[in-house]
Amino acid sequence: MAKTNHLAMILTIGITVFLIGYALESFRVGTSLLRDYFQISTELLPLVLTFSIFAITWLVFKRKANNKSPFLPDVFAKEAGTEESTGYVDNQSLFLGLAFFIIGLIDLYHILSYPFMPDFITPNSLEKSQVFWGVARIVTAVLFLASAYVHNDTFQVLQKKPVLIASVAVISFSSIALFAGINPELFPMLTSPDGGPSREKMLLLITTSMALLYTGYLYTIRIHETGNKILICLLYGFVLTAFSDLIYLFLEYPGHLMKAAGLYFFYMGMFKTSIDMPYETMVEAGEKRIHEAQERYRNLFDSANDAIILTDPDNTVTSWNKSAERIFGWTETEILGKKFLPMSFDQKLQPDSEQIIRNAISGGTVTGIETILKRKDGKEIDVGMTLSPLRDTNQEVIGLSGIFRDITEKKQAQEQIENSLKEKEVLLREIHHRVKNNMQIISSLLKLQSGYIKDNKYIDMYKDSQNRITTMSLIHEKLYQSKDLSRIDLGGYIKELVEGLFISYNINPGKITMNINVDSVSMGINSAIPCGLIINELISNSLKYAFPDGRPGEIRISLRSTGNSNFELIVGDNGVGLPIDMDLKNTESWGMRMVAILIENQLHGKFTINRDRRTEYHIIFKEVK
Repeated sequence: MAKTNHLAMILTIGITVFLIGYALESFRVGTSLLRDYFQISTELLPLVLTFSIFAITWLVFKRKANNKSPFLPDVFAKEAGTEESTGYVDNQSLFLGLAFFIIGLIDLYHILSYPFMPDFITPNSLEKSQVFWGVARIVTAVLFLASAYVHNDTFQVLQKKPVLIASVAVISFSSIALFAGINPELFPMLTSPDGGPSREKMLLLITTSMALLYTGYLYTIRIHETGNKILICLLYGFVLTAFSDLIYLFLEYPGHLMKAAGLYFFYMGMFKTSIDMPYETMVEAGEKRIHEAQERYRNLFDSANDAIILTDPDNTVTSWNKSAERIFGWTETEILGKKFLPMSFDQKLQPDSEQIIRNAISGGTVTGIETILKRKDGKEIDVGMTLSPLRDTNQEVIGLSGIFRDITEKKQAQEQIENSLKEKEVLLREIHHRVKNNMQIISSLLKLQSGYIKDNKYIDMYKDSQNRITTMSLIHEKLYQSKDLSRIDLGGYIKELVEGLFISYNINPGKITMNINVDSVSMGINSAIPCGLIINELISNSLKYAFPDGRPGEIRISLRSTGNSNFELIVGDNGVGLPIDMDLKNTESWGMRMVAILIENQLHGKFTINRDRRTEYHIIFKEVK
């Protein structure tokens, strides 16, 4: 059906053009000069079309070589993609364009060689004009036939412009030389003595017409293979040009007009191939990219876990994703075109919400805001909110982008953690309080029990045990009173511990003075208890043995941090000193042996004893985690 339609279309066009030309031929009137100018006019139209086709293909191929889109600003070509936009500007197009340039040039020489035109190089004559006319017919048929075999998937070497130019030139001159070699008298014999067509002219035009029709057949095959409907215009051009060659056997004006009609279809085909199709392809590619970008944006927009809401400067919702529908309850249809924040903010927070919106519209990004919003069903939810201004290409604020995250569960979890911490704090305080009370009860029981003992040796043992229990009890008391239930301030603890020992051993502070130098040091209970017991034993030992017979003196305590949870503890006195051969690990004193055990086994530290002018215990240890 399609072939029948095209055949009917070609026949209709051919018959119509022929009748118009025949009418012009029939009404050849006026002076010889007028007829000559009319002859030139009918031949100028094909000439203009010929050079126009060449100009289009040349410019388009040049811009394709430079990766630019034909006849369009580079910015548009860049948007759509250069290769896609120039996909049909191939070597076949330029080959045809160069062919039309050669044909047009020969036709121009033909026109300039008419007898009524000024002499062109050599004296003008009808025979000279007929020679160029015949050459044009031969070159046209051969180049058009060659174009059917020149396309991107046949001769890759012809992709380069210099090769194409050389190919067209070689084919043109070779065809002329071939015909001239076969019949050297061909061109001079194109016109018979009586002015009618010669046998040679008839043979030439029939041959070129058959070549053009065969070219049309090859292009028909190409159309079926590629589906490129624009080649149909070229097919029309080949058939009408073949008709024009046949008509030239009998009439000139119809032949000129038929040739112009064929060139018009060539022009339309090359224009569509070189300009329309790349432009349409570029537009389609741009629309496809825009559609793909919109789809990607929409997929990201709708698949986000957070609610994403876009509004205009008046706070009217313009975009609403799936998560916004899930979090707030309104569907996109229900919310678009309405003001979102005022209808969802709690009334108590309304002034704050308006200020937040003003800050964002003024150009600032509002982040880290936690507030309360209302769902469609009236339920209040905690949300984390970020507002950012939307800007156009001129950096003018055209709306707001809001990202909302439902943090209701997070808030509930935080409240549970805070409540658990409070309960834990209360529980720990109660534990420390009860442990302290129980230790004080044990200490009181030991004190009561020691009242029934007469032997001073056992009384001292009870007192030492009582002091040790008090030392540990004091730790729990300090922790109970501390804001941080896991760590204790050693400065206040040591001072209170020493004061208790002075009272326990009934020491006159006026005779034995204390020099306490403790940095701002805090420790956990695992280090504080053994450290306190060590200080208790060493101070107790100094109070009992270093100052006999009421001898005055000084006791010194120093505790400082040396970095990386390491500590240095120094306890010393200027009393009578220790025996030279005393070894803390092997001494008979249980208290001093306990000091060595606590240092090495509990604190994993080291100690040395300085016996020079005063007795000093140097202890280095790391806090136990």
